[in-house]
Amino acid sequence: MAMVTSAVTVNTEKPVDREKTCPLLLRVFCANGRHNPIMDYTNKSGVPANELQMYTWMDCSLRELTSLIKEVNPDARRRGTTFDFAVVYPDKQSGRYVLREIGNTTNGQRGMDDSKTLQQCKFEIGDYIDVAVSMPGVMMGRRPFAGFGRDQRRNNGDDFERRRSPPMMRGERGERNDRGDRF
Repeated sequence: MAMVTSAVTVNTEKPVDREKTCPLLLRVFCANGRHNPIMDYTNKSGVPANELQMYTWMDCSLRELTSLIKEVNPDARRRGTTFDFAVVYPDKQSGRYVLREIGNTTNGQRGMDDSKTLQQCKFEIGDYIDVAVSMPGVMMGRRPFAGFGRDQRRNNGDDFERRRSPPMMRGERGERNDRGDRF
């Protein structure tokens, strides 16, 4: 009979002594309702224009980053505002930039990702943080918590790709409307 052994590894991070450790420069790029397009990081200027620079440590949590963003962006202080965090880094094989989502926080609510640190998210010095700030009640980017209905399955969930026929106007089938469209 074969013996099976299991090993549980506990990820123990060394606490950062913020008095003795030099902080790192964190470059954060915020956009309303969506992440910045990845092409903005590869164009001639190098990065999107909406940059926040902050000094922090590798044990900085997503909740701390949320607080720092709220200090400079008064609109983001509203209760229910969601912050979707992503790390943007150069891929070592292709040299292209890659965006990897790492978590989200909601202003005024506790969440599972609040205590995630940069170190836990595999952030490396030189990477960027991209934040999609979504105000409550404003649906700008993807539709959160939306299930896949009949129409969404057909076009991979993209409601904007659905083509609508022109509105029916007076008359019977085969006639043309005021714009000359056949219906």
